[in-house]
Amino acid sequence: MKKITVALLTLVLLCTLVVPAFAAVTKNAFENVVMNGNEDEFGYHTNDSGRLRNGKNISYMEQYGCGNGAMGDSVEFKNVDFGKNGAKEMVLSFSYGGENTSTVAVKLDDPKSAPIATYAITNTGGWDKTKAKEFTTAVKVPGGVHNVFVEFTNEESGSFSYIRFVEADAPVAPANKPAAPATADVAAIASIAAVLTSAAGFVALRKR
Repeated sequence: MKKITVALLTLVLLCTLVVPAFAAVTKNAFENVVMNGNEDEFGYHTNDSGRLRNGKNISYMEQYGCGNGAMGDSVEFKNVDFGKNGAKEMVLSFSYGGENTSTVAVKLDDPKSAPIATYAITNTGGWDKTKAKEFTTAVKVPGGVHNVFVEFTNEESGSFSYIRFVEADAPVAPANKPAAPATADVAAIASIAAVLTSAAGFVALRKR
């Protein structure tokens, strides 16, 4: 029985050590969250209608950040950590070389949710990063880790390369839906650890 108890406790310990390894790497919301081509950190989502820009899908482009964005396309900034208080303002670095106005919407956790912010941006002098300007708007983002979606809402396109938030002075009340739960892998491992802990305790009691 001692061997069984030791084995179960060893499994519990291993599960406890493995859980952090599966946890996603977060990014500080209050520093520049700079785009790159790593799909584990950033997602590039095409629109539902199959629209293309310059015959291409939205993607990461070193010179621009977000490139070839069509209406309905979005970029997902994954696992952004807003600390305990959350955020009161959002900064978007955006470049646009068109004659009209480019519009984008910002959404939190769910790309189908209502926007937490919108931007309407006129010509900044060009399309690439060197012509980008920072645009700031008020937001209400609760604390915790969230995914942030920036979506093109008209066909004028444009480019953006990073976002940044300003920390709220006091905790922001959460929206109707709480922040995204732990991933399936982490949740499953945590559940296994809990079951094994209970099993270990049961075996120890039986031995008494």
